[in-house]
Amino acid sequence: MTETTNSDHDQTKPVLARRKFLAGLGGAAASTVAFPHLVAAESARPLTADIAVDLDLDEIQGNVLPGFNNHHQALILVGFPSSSDGRAWLAAVRSSVASAREVTARSGLSNTSWVNIALSHPGLIALGRPRSELSTFPVEFRAGLVKRANTVGDLGVNAVKNWPAPLQQVFHAVVIVAADQADDRQSLVQQHQQLAAQHGVEVRHVEYGDARVDEPGHEHFGFRDGISQPGVRGFTVPANPDDAEQGAPGQDLLWPGEFVLGYPSQAGPGADVEVQGPIATSGPDWTKNGSYLVFRRLRQDVAGFRAFIRSVAKDQGLSEDLAGAKIVGRYKSGAPLALTGEQDTDPGLTNPALLSDEQINDFEFVDDGDLNGDLVPLAAHIRKTYPRDHPTDDGGEADTQRHRVLRRGIPFGASLAADATPDSAAALAEFPNDRGLLFLCYQTSIARQFEHVQQQWVNDPTFPEPNAGQDAIIATAPKTGEFSLPGGRTGHVALMQRFVTTTGGGYFFQPSLSALATLSAAPPADVPTTPRPPRPNGSGRRPRPGRPSRGRGGNGGDGEGTP
Repeated sequence: MTETTNSDHDQTKPVLARRKFLAGLGGAAASTVAFPHLVAAESARPLTADIAVDLDLDEIQGNVLPGFNNHHQALILVGFPSSSDGRAWLAAVRSSVASAREVTARSGLSNTSWVNIALSHPGLIALGRPRSELSTFPVEFRAGLVKRANTVGDLGVNAVKNWPAPLQQVFHAVVIVAADQADDRQSLVQQHQQLAAQHGVEVRHVEYGDARVDEPGHEHFGFRDGISQPGVRGFTVPANPDDAEQGAPGQDLLWPGEFVLGYPSQAGPGADVEVQGPIATSGPDWTKNGSYLVFRRLRQDVAGFRAFIRSVAKDQGLSEDLAGAKIVGRYKSGAPLALTGEQDTDPGLTNPALLSDEQINDFEFVDDGDLNGDLVPLAAHIRKTYPRDHPTDDGGEADTQRHRVLRRGIPFGASLAADATPDSAAALAEFPNDRGLLFLCYQTSIARQFEHVQQQWVNDPTFPEPNAGQDAIIATAPKTGEFSLPGGRTGHVALMQRFVTTTGGGYFFQPSLSALATLSAAPPADVPTTPRPPRPNGSGRRPRPGRPSRGRGGNGGDGEGTP
């Protein structure tokens, strides 16, 4: 399904057969295929996807589905000295929380500002929620990010002991503020600092995120970010005239229960994408219309990554643009390698149509003839994090769609100048002058979604195929490995260092607006449990034969839950 041509650097350039097909159609016909919105109305499939989902947008917080697209944001991380202080503060801050309906209604308008809030499991404990209620939350949420380090690979340099001291604290809640203007963002931060002080709540740390001034929409390595987001049934408008089950072309519509509790989820392996799965539930009844939030502060070694790309380009006989595209799966502009074929110069800079909603995500890997990763390597970042139609041991694309997340990240720190010297780069590589990404994502199962992607896909050198290699961008496995590059001068690229380091984070739950009212009120009395009969040794425990007794701790305990 591929064709090869000679290049300037004596390497073959795989070009998808689909591209050849488009070129052979002639201008008008090729435009019809490449730009499906130009197809005549009578020949297009009608947009009649069955999206009978009634989402309560007045209850769902605004950053979950529509997302805050403001250029200036901050995460205000707080702690509750007492249950009463925490509840009083929550009651006061609740009035400023923006719903999904508000954010959607003002989408595209200028000078917007928003506030959302999420609570950690330690925060729910600190609010005095009954243990019988807390125990119904999933084990990974109760344990927290720090105690799930073995699962996500936050070991070695990524371990919590190496995080900046302010980020090693226990946080009970995070207030997310967003604004179009930096001054408005700062005013919101100050207002919430004052509100916290008025209610005896401690502001333990504030993280600031800002879109890059020099390259808006791009993360610090220089690549356009946040492109491939899943569509959500009942929220995302079907916009592909050739496929009513998609938003923009290539954007499959997923059931909202993948991201918001209380709604149908994906049916999973063996079912078509449009088949409704079970209602997503997790924790107490009041979690409906809520979502789990993962926050990770990811430091980026920009100077190191640039040097790595230069080295790969030289060793492989590639241009730096193409070497970067091989590692990421997209050129810096966002143009997908799967659509463009191998180009020495970023094609998105000369052909803006490649960056349109109609094209930028309209591709598959296997269906477009790249099963073996000859064009987009199997370990390319976009392929590791979302393998699309590549077959997997767990059920292929129907299973893959069960592991999607809604990403809401924003860069932090100043951009590194292209001509920065090694000394100047090193001086701006440590907290608080470092740079990176405030990674945020929403899902209804942290274990099945965020943790699965990080552990089973990104960190695993055998996914999606044996010898695929590790994601060179965000893998956090303790040992560095290799990146497989089919057809290269050498078939493997040694990953001698990591370019992204975890420097903070946590697991939170973002409740509905009604749930915030519930949580700000005095909690109900705990449900009594049937007392166990006294043990002969008075210990209250009965050792099991052949099994040593086990104390608290471990991933099944409260984890970060001791306030």
